[in-house]
Amino acid sequence: MRGWILDLYPGDPGEMVVWLKLENGEAARLVDDWSPSIFIGTDNKSDFAVPLHTLRRDFAWTRPVQKRERVTDATTSEVIEAKLRDATKAQQVAGRIERLGPFGTFRLYNADIPPAQSYLYEHDLFPLAFCEVEQKQGRLQWKLEDDVWDYEYDMPNLRKVKLEVEVAKEGKLPRPTDRLESVTLESDNGKITIGGENEADRLLGLVQAIREADPDFILTSDGDTFLLPYLIKRAEANGVALTLDRDRTTMKLPSKAGTSYFSYGQIHYKPSAMKLYGRIHIDVNTSFAYSEAGFEGLFELSRICRMPLQTSSRATIGKALSSLQCYHASRMGLLVPWKPTLVEHFKDRNELLLADRGGFIFEPKIGVHESVGELDYSALFPSIMLRKNISAETVRCSCCPDSKNRVPELGWNVCEKRMGLVAKSMEIVVGKRLKYKELRNNAIGAARRIYDERQAALKWIGVVCFGYLGHSNAKFGRIDAHIAVCAWDRKVLIDTARIAERRGFEVLHGIVDSLWLKRDGANKRDYLELKAEIEKETGFVMSFEGIYKWVAFLPSKVDPALPVLNRYFGVYRTGELKVRGIEARRHDTPLTFARCQMDMLKVLAKADTVAEAKTMVPDCVEIFLKHAEALARHEVPASELAYTTNLSKAPEEYTTMTVQHAAVKQLVGEGATIHAGEGIRYVITDYGGKDSKRATPLDMVEDESKYDAERYIGLLAETCSSVLEPFDPACAAYGLMRSYEARRSGKLTT
Repeated sequence: MRGWILDLYPGDPGEMVVWLKLENGEAARLVDDWSPSIFIGTDNKSDFAVPLHTLRRDFAWTRPVQKRERVTDATTSEVIEAKLRDATKAQQVAGRIERLGPFGTFRLYNADIPPAQSYLYEHDLFPLAFCEVEQKQGRLQWKLEDDVWDYEYDMPNLRKVKLEVEVAKEGKLPRPTDRLESVTLESDNGKITIGGENEADRLLGLVQAIREADPDFILTSDGDTFLLPYLIKRAEANGVALTLDRDRTTMKLPSKAGTSYFSYGQIHYKPSAMKLYGRIHIDVNTSFAYSEAGFEGLFELSRICRMPLQTSSRATIGKALSSLQCYHASRMGLLVPWKPTLVEHFKDRNELLLADRGGFIFEPKIGVHESVGELDYSALFPSIMLRKNISAETVRCSCCPDSKNRVPELGWNVCEKRMGLVAKSMEIVVGKRLKYKELRNNAIGAARRIYDERQAALKWIGVVCFGYLGHSNAKFGRIDAHIAVCAWDRKVLIDTARIAERRGFEVLHGIVDSLWLKRDGANKRDYLELKAEIEKETGFVMSFEGIYKWVAFLPSKVDPALPVLNRYFGVYRTGELKVRGIEARRHDTPLTFARCQMDMLKVLAKADTVAEAKTMVPDCVEIFLKHAEALARHEVPASELAYTTNLSKAPEEYTTMTVQHAAVKQLVGEGATIHAGEGIRYVITDYGGKDSKRATPLDMVEDESKYDAERYIGLLAETCSSVLEPFDPACAAYGLMRSYEARRSGKLTT
């Protein structure tokens, strides 16, 4: 039997279910007699008898094996491999073992690796891998006919449907008790609406339609948070078995609620996953991989990181990176600690002062500049980890004290005898992304989109890998390795700036892995020669992004004297705009504000010089006035004025009636359950008010013309001033508002 691995998950105890998408388009369900193992370590070998006897009924079998317990271990040690009877009880069993003695008596490994991922690691497989498989005596024999390193891999014909419901709302918000009005399924073959005389008929019609269409993917909006839980409750109320997966299991609400968690200074909310069996459910509102990189990016991420598609669609990039590292650990005979305990090396205060710094930056020169070239390093941090062999076990290793590979400024030795786990994990990320970017630049049409989505997914792994290296919960992280990468980045960027200055270029701005340079009369050839020299001297690949006709580096909105590193916009000589950090790039900006700002930038982009751009400012002011007048006449629909925000705390913790709190209060009043970290969208309806009517949740907006126009006009002026003030100080927000007031009073005609 030949086909692509579509889905896999634990079945009955001792079984792993694998769904194969066959060459003829059908899906086959296979069962493997398999369960994962956990590993137990202890300093006193006689202590092994306690957990092996106490939990013997939880183990299918146990045996002593030789494994590397810690990433820093150069040799193996004896541990006990315990094969579980039930794959879903790994952490429960590990917790019971941990409590059998004082803390630290037993060390547990591989306890929190999801069973499906453990199966993929053990068999060296990955989702959507093309395989040949045979079943012999209850076991699956796999022959992989695919390569995770392939750039041009075949994909099956995957059928997709989008599921939507219409709810007969009794209040302002849909509730689980509201009747199901209709169901819509949309696919490449068109759209069908499922009706019926009663609610039970509509639910049964949905089940039948899914069975007939037999999709591989079901896409929803808010499927994890509302749509599927709603359908489950309506099915229960009508005594209908809701079966949407290929296993034909009756869907039930998850046993665990969603969780709020704190990460990198922000509160996030992760809802419980509503997964299907044999089909892939993707909630487009909670899938980072899908929203940032599309289907092709999701497929690439799942393949490389060896995570089932439904898991990778909901996983953070940090979790995907962790899976990639765990896979390489399993191939190296290294165990994955359940609770990481690796600590940093001791540093005295002088060494700590030198070491505890981030990447290097050159503060931007505020203002608008002409003929500026931009050079970027391609995946610099992942490349440093790969080329300099930076990993928890390689930095300051005990086996290579005389290593020639030293950390700049600090002089720390880096191992020369073995490739580090982190470096090994970055090898495929760096290599494939560079190749995909090359293929994308030479492709057109659908092929270009495919390569771009794949490289975009790998880009995010590269972005996260550096921070994850120093994260407290990283399985194989260590702050010393994090520090080493920063030290190398500082050296590379400073060396790059010196090379540029040696050739007569001025550094206008530099941040971590990018430089903006200027030299009078410099052309593309000059920048390419500079790029080649930098690559030769530093050993890292750069890309020449282009020469700007003009680029504006913006100040802080709080203090105009302070530059902001990642807030700028400009237009290349090719006419392509590049925008970073301003409102049009922010996810929380109302749609009409972003559109207005981009309309201005498109006008300014026609200018070849700063002086010419200044002559176009009146045209841009006219764009602002046009949008402001539309707001004043309430012609802009409220849905295009919605702000998006993530709640920083639980609803009951708000004390001041901000516009966000006003929206939250109304949602809670309508019976909505909201958690810290969850996103909401709201429209400002009475900014000057003091009660909950200051703002209205977008889902509760009944009149598209009801909003606080004056407040929105003021906010629009602030948005427009971001792109106009660098060219004309009179176009600060208050200046734009004066123009609007003059136009409204009839004193301004142009």
